Amino acid sequence: MVKKIILFFITFSIIGCAKRGTPDGGPKDEDPPIFIRSHPPNNSSNFDSENIRIYFDEYIKLEKINSQLIVSPPIEKSGYSIFPQSGASKFIDIDLKDSLQKNSTYSFNFGQALVDNNEGNPLPFFKYVLSTGNYIDSLNISGNIRDSYNKDTDEFITAMLYPIDSLYNDSIIYNGKPLYVSNTLDSTNFNFTNLKKGIYKLVAIKDYNNNYKYDPLTEKIAFNQTLVSIPTDSLFDLKIFKESPEFKIFKPFQNDENKINFGFQGDTENLDIEIKNEFNLNSVVTFDKEKDTLYVWLENSNYDSLNFEINNKDYQKNYVFKFQKKELGKDSLQLKQQSQILELSEKLSLESTTPLINVNNKKIEVYDRDSIPISFEAILENYTNLVLDFEVLPNDIYYVYVKPDAVIDIFQKTTDSLNFTFKTKKISEYGKIFFNPIQKKYPLIIDLINTKDEVVDSQYLASASDNCVFENILPGEYTIRVIEDKNENKKRDTGNFLGKIQPEKTYFNDEIIKVRANWILRESF
Repeated sequence: MVKKIILFFITFSIIGCAKRGTPDGGPKDEDPPIFIRSHPPNNSSNFDSENIRIYFDEYIKLEKINSQLIVSPPIEKSGYSIFPQSGASKFIDIDLKDSLQKNSTYSFNFGQALVDNNEGNPLPFFKYVLSTGNYIDSLNISGNIRDSYNKDTDEFITAMLYPIDSLYNDSIIYNGKPLYVSNTLDSTNFNFTNLKKGIYKLVAIKDYNNNYKYDPLTEKIAFNQTLVSIPTDSLFDLKIFKESPEFKIFKPFQNDENKINFGFQGDTENLDIEIKNEFNLNSVVTFDKEKDTLYVWLENSNYDSLNFEINNKDYQKNYVFKFQKKELGKDSLQLKQQSQILELSEKLSLESTTPLINVNNKKIEVYDRDSIPISFEAILENYTNLVLDFEVLPNDIYYVYVKPDAVIDIFQKTTDSLNFTFKTKKISEYGKIFFNPIQKKYPLIIDLINTKDEVVDSQYLASASDNCVFENILPGEYTIRVIEDKNENKKRDTGNFLGKIQPEKTYFNDEIIKVRANWILRESF
């Protein structure tokens, strides 16, 4: 009898253990967690609790909860806590530390954060809703946000609604908080739910610090041109853009003996820098737009201090710069070529490490592969880029000879004799694109963009009678960008929120353009 009981107990234990796992080769769990109940119940009115617990049918975890969870109206991060932050649980706890607004509907939208513990199956856009008033607000609006200048749009753009009341003014986006928030998450679409009837300002920002306030120096912005009256059936199409900051120049600093650096922001088209000391001093200003830095090069720095006056339209600033007493390095003149391959779409150029103030064409010689001399025009760009302009022919070799005293820099230095060789490719190694813009408002700026987001060619079409042909295009993948130049200034203009100015309209082709050697393509959109 004892042996039978033991055998039965062992058999039962084995069967019981077998039920815990999934047999090898069994179907994969693809089902999301199921919401069972919550306390207080979801969609509760007259809510007055400090704690919320939400139950599910299996163990869940919250992934990227800080970026996925959208609370609307927004509550300060310190005003609530969420459990679990890590690990798994069969419930979510929301502890409310701050009082909620009266007669308001709140929603906690979990985005894609809520997944099951085993397979990571998401329960997308699960939402817990409560109202501190007698009813749940139920109106909604939706729309789309696209980048106004780039084909790809940032993820996680925050859309915001501000009620138009006695407290509203446009500066609220800088120092106030919206009443409702939504987020595109990893798409370009936004959706507001549980809204009150009313009139609102619709704004969206790429909110890097998640504070629901617009920082124009680092963040992009989009806004609906007119106010939004809710309820509405309209879908809202917003274009997000980076504003051009107001011009500002920062305190100068010195890293090299004869060069003073100024950081800046904004447009430098009308910038003027003067040295106001009584003595004469030769100086040159060069720009590094990628670093937002300008350099004032000085023929010598044997001074205690310099007085700078900076003017740019309505901007005016004065700085007194005192030279460092410690010994600093000094730049020396060198001429360099970026590549031995000269593309047919390029000009032959040499880069200088110091600003050039004089070029003697007679001491520069250019020959082709047959030793035939080439006539050229020397053009100095930004004082540091020496362009030798002539008709570049395919399948050729160009020899450049630079003699002493051919170039003189600001320090009155020259180079030794220098030799450079440039080679060009056959015309059959390139492709060509004929582009026809359809139903666009002229004039147009047409940009050809490679996979590095670099503009490899740009053309300006004043009217429909102008042709757009991209020649000598290297094999690769490209995108075409069309900008409607509304103010006819031959450059793309961004928007401005306070000025209620939208960015100039921009269009992209839907599919990537694949260019191959010796191909001719015809594109239109």
